[in-house]
Amino acid sequence: MDQNKQQEYYDELITGYLNRSLTPEQEKELSRWVAANESHKKHYYEMTELWLSSYDKQHKNGRKNEAVYRRFAEQAGFRKQKYLFLREYTRIAAALLVGVFLGTTGLYLFNQSNRQDEQAMIRTIEVPLGSRSRLQLEDGTIVWLNAGSKFSCQPGFSQKNRQVTLEGEGYFEVARNEKLPFIVNAKEIDVKVLGTKFNVKAYSDDQEIAVTLAEGSVNMIDKVAPANSVIMVPQQQAVYNKLTGKTEVRKVSTDAICQWTTGAHFFNEVSFEEIAGQLEKAFDVTFIFRNPERRKLRFYGEFRSTDTLNDILTIMSSSEKFTYRRNNNIIEIY
Repeated sequence: MDQNKQQEYYDELITGYLNRSLTPEQEKELSRWVAANESHKKHYYEMTELWLSSYDKQHKNGRKNEAVYRRFAEQAGFRKQKYLFLREYTRIAAALLVGVFLGTTGLYLFNQSNRQDEQAMIRTIEVPLGSRSRLQLEDGTIVWLNAGSKFSCQPGFSQKNRQVTLEGEGYFEVARNEKLPFIVNAKEIDVKVLGTKFNVKAYSDDQEIAVTLAEGSVNMIDKVAPANSVIMVPQQQAVYNKLTGKTEVRKVSTDAICQWTTGAHFFNEVSFEEIAGQLEKAFDVTFIFRNPERRKLRFYGEFRSTDTLNDILTIMSSSEKFTYRRNNNIIEIY
């Protein structure tokens, strides 16, 4: 296939993807092509903008159903991610979402042209295992979401409130707004800020919720016992125990804790069981401890974003504290 015909072929795939007419095999082929090099990403991005612009001109009245909006939303990153809408809405700007493939990271832009519609819906993103996502909210706040996380903005976000809900792990760079505090709801606790940088780890299957502050100050509010709320300063981590309801504050290296946003991994005397949980989310695998005692092993290590799962396990097992066997996505620990 010559270069011109090849380009026409992938242009047809892009158009088909935006129109939701590709087969699963074609979607995989397009995804591989886009991820292959920067020029492919740029071309995909340009065609997406052109498609959105054309759509806008053809629908000047702004009416658009949920299926079309989801098309925009899904093409901004991983198709496995789900956008859930709790109410029907209309008059959404055609340029609402523009995105590019970023390897294992999705890029999103949350922007809303019609204020009434924004107040009438809750938008939710679910990040698949093995992925990370970066969001830019309408108020300018940047949010990184780790694998297996769920994130939503409440109705009226950036106009009447700045409330979001997180289940999983997120790193926030909050745009300052003294009139509208930014509040992260993580079930048992709320994290309230005006403008700062912090990390929240609140997976539903974890026994603890950890809030780590990099810059500024935050108020970690215990919703069950408000008197136990904590005002934090930089380089502090507040850990809330779901079982006891108690909060422990300690000094930490925020840079190390927030490394996950780059795809790196840092373990500071962490149990193998906890490490396995993190690696399961990061690489979409399952660990099986054939020797239960291995769960209690503790490790210290720092791994780069370029290190594969095999790299990490090879280095860890060099301690001769355990052996492992891998069969596709199943990791057996002995």
